[in-house]
Amino acid sequence: MLKTLWLDPPRARRSGRRRGGAGLGKKLAAAAAVLAALALSGYLVYASVTSKPWRLGGYTVRGTSYLTAREVLAAAGFEAGDNLFWADLEEAERKICRHPRVRRAKVARRLPAEVVIAVEERPATATFVLNGELYKVSSDGVVLGPMTAGYEDLPILVGVRYRAARDVTGKRLCRGELGEALATLEALSRVDPAWAAAIEYVDVNDRVVALAAGRYVIKYSANFDERTARRLRRVYKATRANGHGGATYDVRFGTDVIVTYRKAGAGGAGGGSADDGQV
Repeated sequence: MLKTLWLDPPRARRSGRRRGGAGLGKKLAAAAAVLAALALSGYLVYASVTSKPWRLGGYTVRGTSYLTAREVLAAAGFEAGDNLFWADLEEAERKICRHPRVRRAKVARRLPAEVVIAVEERPATATFVLNGELYKVSSDGVVLGPMTAGYEDLPILVGVRYRAARDVTGKRLCRGELGEALATLEALSRVDPAWAAAIEYVDVNDRVVALAAGRYVIKYSANFDERTARRLRRVYKATRANGHGGATYDVRFGTDVIVTYRKAGAGGAGGGSADDGQV
């Protein structure tokens, strides 16, 4: 008897699903293995960068004369044991520059466990009166703090007094006449620091610099610069012996230096005018 055999479509379909399921299982197992390897690698990296060799254990600070290395490190926000791998060096530089004494700062890692900090400080150029107390100020007008925070032999700015309701350390004074006086002092100091050290006071309003207890007086203009200071220095050295009572050097007229001698025993120039301002 002839029989006809039929394939069983449902069974074939079920068999196909089993084969497809096995392939998907292999793919999932491979993906799981990859994820596990990535997780293990990530853990190893994390463990390595958070381990002790990356922890801050030493530091080098360069360029300081007024601040200590520890003060600079504290200003940067670093503490012993900090992780250097995650440290934000640019933020550390910004923090250091918030200190009024620091003009610029550069922070670098010296792996595995040290930071190197280079700073450029602001030296004090002069003093001025604030609320009846002397404060130090830099050549770019930044208030560095009261004189009691550390004595420095500096000229005083007269003819201008400030008052403030709170501490102004770190603030920048932008007054025009004050800026001109500070720029003049800076130019004189660059030409001859010893000569600048002889300055007694600067009358901000009258634009007068007094040296050697007022025996020698310099009348400067708003555009006094280092070139003018060098020319003045040459004339000063060549003529000061002629004026036993002192002399006035007027540099307000272009390239000319006008020298006026005073007789011995004559009084020096003074400065006592006041111009109150609000910081």
